[in-house]
Parts: sequence; structure tokens; C-alpha cells
Amino acid sequence: MVVQAYNSTSEVMKEINKIIEYEPQIFLDYDGTLVPIVNDPIGCYFDSELNYIISEINRRFEMYIITGRSLDDTRRCLGNLNIIALHGALFYINNETLKYPGFDKFLDSCNKIFLNYKHLEDLYHGLRIYNKNGGVLFHLGNVDNRDEIIKIVDKIAFNNNLESYHGINIVEIRFPGINKGRAIKMMRNRKRPVIIFGDDLTDEDSFIENTDAITVKIGPGNTAARFRLKSYLDVRNILINIINI
Repeated sequence: MVVQAYNSTSEVMKEINKIIEYEPQIFLDYDGTLVPIVNDPIGCYFDSELNYIISEINRRFEMYIITGRSLDDTRRCLGNLNIIALHGALFYINNETLKYPGFDKFLDSCNKIFLNYKHLEDLYHGLRIYNKNGGVLFHLGNVDNRDEIIKIVDKIAFNNNLESYHGINIVEIRFPGINKGRAIKMMRNRKRPVIIFGDDLTDEDSFIENTDAITVKIGPGNTAARFRLKSYLDVRNILINIINI
């Protein structure tokens, strides 16, 4: 992964224009990509502009929202779209829910972890713990002693043969062996091009596993993506341009 300068939306559109006639599949991360990162992820819904943009993209292309959020939370926020949830542990495709093998056993482990460690919210001011019904999310947006909490979560994951993931304002216990990149490869039609947008470390898996795609990183930091944009507003501008082609 390398640090690269920000690209203009016109530079990204130049590449998209080359493949748009071949009806690309479009994979969009949610938080930080379509909407800004906020301290209260529960209230992060589509606004009216984004609702229109996504509806039009979904109508004209094969589109997927790929996210670390739970499936129920994502559907509540976004409605009836094709969704890859929990980094690829759950799929909601054409109104059908599909589970990664071993998901039910993993779900049981996460439910127990959530019940056993919910009390940490009382010990660490500002910490919020969410049961994602397939993952346990520790939200650190309002806490000071992040390093201590991260060490605790890493140990919980290790003791339960699960994985811990460190993201923007969060540390999460999740299904081992899955990632967004592998999930995208499962859904790909190899005869068609692919466009992928994402902002977080989990999205780097998407870029690394799909090097032939048009990959776009949002925000600062090292990346394996071919392009990098400053903010979610740039993503919206590109999606509007795609609609208007």
C-alpha cells in the first residue's frame, strides 16, 4: 500500500467512462463513503439527495452496498437494496438472505460475548457496545483510554478463536476468515468490469483482492486503491456523473 495524492473527480470519471458501456458492477461502502463518519452510527441514514442518487444507480446498474454493519441495521438505514453485511458474513441479494458457512455458531459466540462484557460500558465512560447479530462492536468515538479497551477486546477475540478488527473509532470482534474483498469476488461476474468505493481499512481488502477493478479510496492514509478522493461528497459527485452519462 502506498500514500498517494488526491485525484480529481474528473480523473476518476475518465476511467469510468472507458468501461461504463459494459455495465459495471458497483460496490459501495456506506459509512465514510456515502455518508460522513459520525459518533452516533445509529442515526446515520440516507438524506434525500443520496436516496435519489442510490435509487438511480441501483435502477441502472448491478449495485451492492458492502459494509461492516449488521444486516438488520443496514436494511433499516438503506431499505431493500443488495447488501453485503458484516464484512461478508451475511448477504441480502434479490430479497434472499444468505449466510457464510458456520455463521450460526459464530452468532451464538457473539451473543455470549455481548452479554458477558456489556458491563464494560459502566467501567469506561463513553464506551458503547453493540450486538450486531453477527459481530460485537465497541465504539470508541467518545472515550479517552482507547488503547486499554482495544487490548481487552483483542484478548476477548483471541480467547474465543475469533478475529478483532481496528477501524475508525471502533474495535470489533468478527467472523474469522472473511473480508470484503473475498465477498466481492464471490459476487463478481467475470465478464463485466467492477467499480469499488471505500474509506476504511476493511475496504483495503476489497482493493487488494480485486486489482483489475476501478478502486477508489476516500480520505487520507495508505491505500492499495488506484484512485483517492477527499470525501464522501466527491463520491456523490461521481455517482451523479454516472447517472448523467
